[in-house]
Amino acid sequence: MTFFDSFTSIAKKLFSEVGGWIVVLIIVFLAGGSVPAFSFPSILEQSSLSGTIRSYFQARKLDLKADESLYSLGAKLKFETGAYKGFKAGAAFYSATDLGINRDDIRAQNPLLPPSTLSNFGEAYLQYENPATLLKFGRQKIDTPFMNPSDAHMAPVTYFGYLLENKSFENFELTAIHVTEIKLRQNDSFDNTGKFLTQRLGFTTPVDTTGTTVLGVSWEKDNLKIEGWDYYLPDLFNLIYFQTDFKFAETSGLQPFLSIQIGKQFDVGQNLLGNVNAMAYGLNLGAKAGRAKLAYAFNYLPKNEGNFRNGGLLSPYSFATDALFTNSIDGGLTLKDSAFVGVAHKWTANFEFSEAIWSELSYTYFDLIKSVGGVDSREINIDLIYKFQGAWKGLSLRNRLAFVESGRVAENVIENRLQAQYLFDISP
Repeated sequence: MTFFDSFTSIAKKLFSEVGGWIVVLIIVFLAGGSVPAFSFPSILEQSSLSGTIRSYFQARKLDLKADESLYSLGAKLKFETGAYKGFKAGAAFYSATDLGINRDDIRAQNPLLPPSTLSNFGEAYLQYENPATLLKFGRQKIDTPFMNPSDAHMAPVTYFGYLLENKSFENFELTAIHVTEIKLRQNDSFDNTGKFLTQRLGFTTPVDTTGTTVLGVSWEKDNLKIEGWDYYLPDLFNLIYFQTDFKFAETSGLQPFLSIQIGKQFDVGQNLLGNVNAMAYGLNLGAKAGRAKLAYAFNYLPKNEGNFRNGGLLSPYSFATDALFTNSIDGGLTLKDSAFVGVAHKWTANFEFSEAIWSELSYTYFDLIKSVGGVDSREINIDLIYKFQGAWKGLSLRNRLAFVESGRVAENVIENRLQAQYLFDISP
């Protein structure tokens, strides 16, 4: 076992046993004046305390099962110290309760729904930052195309590991990440990433792995952005992803835009999933005029029989929040149960009525390959957000409505999500 592996193992044990309290102890140590060079009052003056209070109601009308409805009330409280020579510590505590309202069988039917209770330190980290570099270690949120917080319920997906970001080169941003554990939105505990992934992909006996390594590079200048990512999951697969975003010059108040994406996935190491060989192609084009935006998106995942899921792209850590342009509220090409290969078309219209009111209407058609059991489906989404202004700034209401109609009756659903949220920041 290398020094790196030993250090990770010990640190992981500490964080799993004492969670965010390790950060509190560090703060107490700083405050104790054990190191005279530390300026405790300065660290306090620069510290921040912020949080979220969230009320969440979800109702689902199903064709083959009893209708579902649930409620959750939760909060996030995050404390971050001021910096000392670039170093700081932070922790975020997440808590939620259903107030005894939900039926006991709801979570048994669908374990991905928000939990009845939630109480954990989803974030607890140490970091170093200077103008060019950010280095963060511990429990943290990570936001990349195929590894992100998926923060649609009461708590985000968070990870245990290391993150390095560097902007030393003009117009470039370099990213390196290694994570060994993941905490799902509805869970209190962190799990080995390999165990989580193999269980999610159908293994009867989940298998631990040595984590996931992510490398990314992006270049951005004026109206053009190009990014590339490599997600390496030992003994499972490697995912290489590229995306280009381009905004055309504005003409007569109209600004067209175009995005192109391509992904390649293949098995590595012991190839625990067998043969993995997948491709993904995507296009998103449209135009913005004032407060309105219209767009058409297209994704194609070709069939590759003889490979895992017939060549379907595996989105390791996301839930309809991965980078594919055609994802919708209730699903995307990487989540469809009948087949994971085919074509999706999505038409979207956005309109901002004012700074306070934002709306989106979209229609997505999934045309899955029939020769491997694919079944077509359609999804309509209506999304409305109202942000209070003035003295009530920080408070918002959001309603998300989804209509799913499918040739696979089990997918049919009418789903409504109503969320009230208040963001606050109590900094000195």
